[in-house]
Amino acid sequence: MALLIRSLLAILLALAACLAAAADARFMALSYHEVIADDEKITPTAVRASDLARQFAWLQANDYHPVSVDQILAARNGGPPLPPKAILLTFDDGFKDAYTRVFPLLKLFGYPAVIALVGQWMDVPDDRMVDYDGEPVPRSKFLTWEQVREMQASGLVEVASHSYGLHRGILANPQGNTQPAATTRLYANGRYEDDAAYLARLRHDLRDSITQHTGKAPRIIVWPYGRSNQAAQEVAAELGMPIGLT
Repeated sequence: MALLIRSLLAILLALAACLAAAADARFMALSYHEVIADDEKITPTAVRASDLARQFAWLQANDYHPVSVDQILAARNGGPPLPPKAILLTFDDGFKDAYTRVFPLLKLFGYPAVIALVGQWMDVPDDRMVDYDGEPVPRSKFLTWEQVREMQASGLVEVASHSYGLHRGILANPQGNTQPAATTRLYANGRYEDDAAYLARLRHDLRDSITQHTGKAPRIIVWPYGRSNQAAQEVAAELGMPIGLT
């Protein structure tokens, strides 16, 4: 009986330690996309640069603490806990304003942040158009790899994957509906993609297309449209991206 009690006590202590570690690694992610000039027309996914500056100032005045990916992973692995009101700042899609408008604010406040890049869009030649979810957008609206490397070298910016080519809808059924490519079984030639084909497509797409340009593999996957499933999460983790953001 004494042995059983000691064993149960050990299990409870281990569980308590795991729960405490999980609590110490809690954070809230704030997702941004376009950061536009004050005189530009606002869009559903945009924020004005002056408003972003005010939001950063508000976070600072109200004792919120933007944290880095290194801090999050260290806290998850039993290292120093994250501060109270921990925040992860993320900027999706790789718009050029991440360099021209966001980066200066990050340096001013000393805030770390994540930028999430779509590999397929980054690979478009300078004189071509990016297929931005069916809308043609000039390549010049997006970051260059030189700008990405400069931001990364500052120590403030972590480069994440936003997939290579999953930021699109694919045919999902015989009725012709499209759904997010990361979570949908492709319907083609009268049949649905099987498990093996689906997983192979995910592994091929989520392959690392960033290291060759930055020298550092991505550790975060930011899921297009915020959509993922267990299979996709497991594939991402196998490929070195243990943090997934929706």
